[in-house]
Amino acid sequence: MMLIKVVISLSLLLMAAVQSFELNMTQYYEMPQLYDFDDYDRCLQEFESTQATYCFVRADVQPDNTASAWRAIAEISKYDRHHFNHSHLYFGLCMHQCEAELATLNDDVRQQLQTGILTDNPKVNVYLELFAMETGNRARYNGPSNECINWRLHRRGHGVRAKSVVEYCDTSDTAGKIIEEDDAWNMTFYVVLCALVSLVCGSSLIDLHLKRHRHDKMLKERDHYKTPPQSLATRVLLTWSIARNWYRLNQEPNGKIGRELRFLDCFKFFSMFLVIFAHTNWVIYEGAISNPQDPERLLHTPAGTLLISGSLITVTFFVISGLLLTINWLAVIRAIMDQGQKKATLDVVQYAGLFVKFNVFRYIRLTVPYAFVVLLSGVYFGNAAGPLWRHIYEREQLACRKNWWTNLLFINNFVRTDERCLLQGWYLAADTQSFVLSLLVLILGHRFGKWSKQLYGLVLGIFLVLPMVLTYIMDYYPILLPTPQTQKDSFIGDRQFTEFYSSFYMNFGSYFCGVLAALAYDQVSLKQYKLRDRIGFQILWFTLIPTGVLWLFSAHPIYQHYYAETPRIWGAIYAGLQRNLWAFGLGIFILGLAAKVGWVIRKFACLPIFRILGRLTYGAFIVHLLVARVVLSTVRDPVYFGTGTMFAYIFYVLCASYLVSLLLAIFIELPVSSLLKLMR
Repeated sequence: MMLIKVVISLSLLLMAAVQSFELNMTQYYEMPQLYDFDDYDRCLQEFESTQATYCFVRADVQPDNTASAWRAIAEISKYDRHHFNHSHLYFGLCMHQCEAELATLNDDVRQQLQTGILTDNPKVNVYLELFAMETGNRARYNGPSNECINWRLHRRGHGVRAKSVVEYCDTSDTAGKIIEEDDAWNMTFYVVLCALVSLVCGSSLIDLHLKRHRHDKMLKERDHYKTPPQSLATRVLLTWSIARNWYRLNQEPNGKIGRELRFLDCFKFFSMFLVIFAHTNWVIYEGAISNPQDPERLLHTPAGTLLISGSLITVTFFVISGLLLTINWLAVIRAIMDQGQKKATLDVVQYAGLFVKFNVFRYIRLTVPYAFVVLLSGVYFGNAAGPLWRHIYEREQLACRKNWWTNLLFINNFVRTDERCLLQGWYLAADTQSFVLSLLVLILGHRFGKWSKQLYGLVLGIFLVLPMVLTYIMDYYPILLPTPQTQKDSFIGDRQFTEFYSSFYMNFGSYFCGVLAALAYDQVSLKQYKLRDRIGFQILWFTLIPTGVLWLFSAHPIYQHYYAETPRIWGAIYAGLQRNLWAFGLGIFILGLAAKVGWVIRKFACLPIFRILGRLTYGAFIVHLLVARVVLSTVRDPVYFGTGTMFAYIFYVLCASYLVSLLLAIFIELPVSSLLKLMR
């Protein structure tokens, strides 16, 4: 009854918190457009190569309360949780056309149009530092581009002026061309790629030869690829066999635990779909949108709250990761204890050996495919170019070439966070740090078994309270706030994302809920509790579904309320509960499914199609932003943000990401996993 009352209370609170917000569109259209691009292809094709220059320029409108356009900017941009900063503009200028316009003006008018170079925007400066090779173009075109922008603002009757700076320029000789085809980075990629292709071809041919000359004639041709060779040398040689890896990818889970937890593949796939949904929209925001008023209006609705709360999906991965670590730990430690070990615990050297082994094996398994994607992300290649190609895609290339080592050391969630390579890599860093700490806790729990429950309770309590304390002391906003402007700036300089969202200590409570779920599952299995026969647990389990949906809307009063600031103490409490309660509920949900609660939901989650899709999720995760950037960085004009357009991009990125992930699995991920199994 208490749970039902809480659900009803949350529903009433949500209904009371819904606010109607109407944009004043007359005022909205008084502002300059956020994006103003000249025709990119015509500019570079129509004029002679010495004159064909197209520059991408960043501009900040300067305050002027006498201008109605500035008053509109200030009024609309003050809703910064939902709206873009309309004082920050993107221009794509054909410099031949720009200089032709300026040539019709006298020197006095041009002098008045010069407002200055934009130097005081730290987020823009990050881009300028990455595109340091554009210093010459900036020296040449900063002045004319600023005059041209202010002339356009004047001519269109906005009555405001802007400071500006050239981010980069393309010419007909450089647009879409390979910058340095034979540099060390590209050559390294070509060598690695050739080595992988050679290994796959060689291994597949050897496997085919062995199949045709097999001695066991009773063995079916298909079963040949499922049967491991007896010789260790032959197993190593066949590690990269395409056919053998395909069967590994599609093989049914082994053992009781594997069969009971096969529904996790469904969880992984749908969580990955939602991640791609969110990140594709982010890349659209990072580019240019022709109708920014529509996503701004959307964010004022309950649907906007749902989008903001979508960051909880990442918690699913933390919970699953903690769960799998603990199940693996329990299996390994029991196998060791069963090998004639008389003592109830191990000595320090044995624990240290297990700690190193777990971390080394995990590092190799995750890092080899991850390193290949990082290498791929920095490769220069011929492309279709476009006014936004370098802003969206080449920025990633430059960041990866500069900061690749932070990714491979899994410290990119707190080192050089303004120049991230593969922004989604923050999760792998936080997950790795949580893995190390959780493993230490599990070792201590095994060594001091008598006090293990108190230890686990203490750890959970610390990391439940820690986010509350830090949120209160550091004055963080209670939830992750990916505002339109924050996404447009690619989370550069966003303290909320770097410190509040992507740090491991703010997520460790969620990870540890997965650890506790695995420990509970282990006890349920050992003592053969029939949870599916307990009516109370079934009611609790099914109640978690509507409660989880309502919990996604629990941030609505905080996110949508502009007129009274959320009390700091209540905001801190919510910050500590939002992710951790979601993780705790998810842990119970997973425990129920493992105990065969859920009826048709479990049957659906265990469908064979999810077996492959779930196993391809890691590859899709590390590659999907790269795919999204390739897709969206070649657009010539601002994209119309509508449901059809949005889902078309999302579907394309989803399919392309999983296809690339399939190649990663066959060429790298599965071979590495097979080699690690041989090393155990």
